[in-house]
Amino acid sequence: MTKVVWFLLLFTATNASALLLFPLTLGRFLLATGLYAGGTALMLVLLFHPRSRWLAAAQCTVSCEAEPCVALTFDDGPSADVTPRVLAILREKNVRATFFLVGSQVDRHPALARGVCTEGHTVGNHTYSHPSLFCFLTPRRLRDEIGRAQQVISRTTGVRPAYFRSPVGLRHPLLEPALEQASLTFVLWALRTYDTRALKPDALRRRILDKVQPGSIILLHDRSGPGSEAMLATLPGVIDRLRARGYRFVTLEQSPPTTPGPGAAGPGLL
Repeated sequence: MTKVVWFLLLFTATNASALLLFPLTLGRFLLATGLYAGGTALMLVLLFHPRSRWLAAAQCTVSCEAEPCVALTFDDGPSADVTPRVLAILREKNVRATFFLVGSQVDRHPALARGVCTEGHTVGNHTYSHPSLFCFLTPRRLRDEIGRAQQVISRTTGVRPAYFRSPVGLRHPLLEPALEQASLTFVLWALRTYDTRALKPDALRRRILDKVQPGSIILLHDRSGPGSEAMLATLPGVIDRLRARGYRFVTLEQSPPTTPGPGAAGPGLL
């Protein structure tokens, strides 16, 4: 809770800096503007920057002892259009992955959610409604988004998620205590593929193969959108190329966090 208190103090001090405008002079205006801009920039970095560790540290790599490995992770599903095709590719290639499921999508497609587990994949919590302004949720809404998704996924699949990924990887001032309460580990990624953009398959393939490293958690999406067809076209070849380089594919369950426990920090963590 110490981090929460410091963040609230930063928020309060940043907004209180506007009081320096009165009585208005050029010097007071420049001072207030500088303090407000600096405080706002710092808060935005803490909440939005993917490498920020201060509000909540996140696992972004997996650890394998004998050979290099990577973890494929898919966000935003299950999707009626994309998830079955992703599962078919993974089945054909004999690869296990981790799916961060959105609770409302599980409600819409319960059979698909069960199918993810039946085929041996790991499921994670990706909130209930995938709020785009996750970092600005009220404390009650934050707990509800996490807890409701846990309930829906557990009830539908029979598996209680142990991992959490926030929408777009955003932090929240109260995220760390909320995850500790729910016994969830915060997981982000080491390689962001930008597969939701309208990339051509060759560009997506090069991005993954050029940037992958041993232990990378790779971010992909199993939802309909501008990049879904390119992702589906690219995935089989990427799996083949990585295997040819000696990589093994693991789920988060198959390769525990480098530092155990909810919100654990350590080597390889953001």
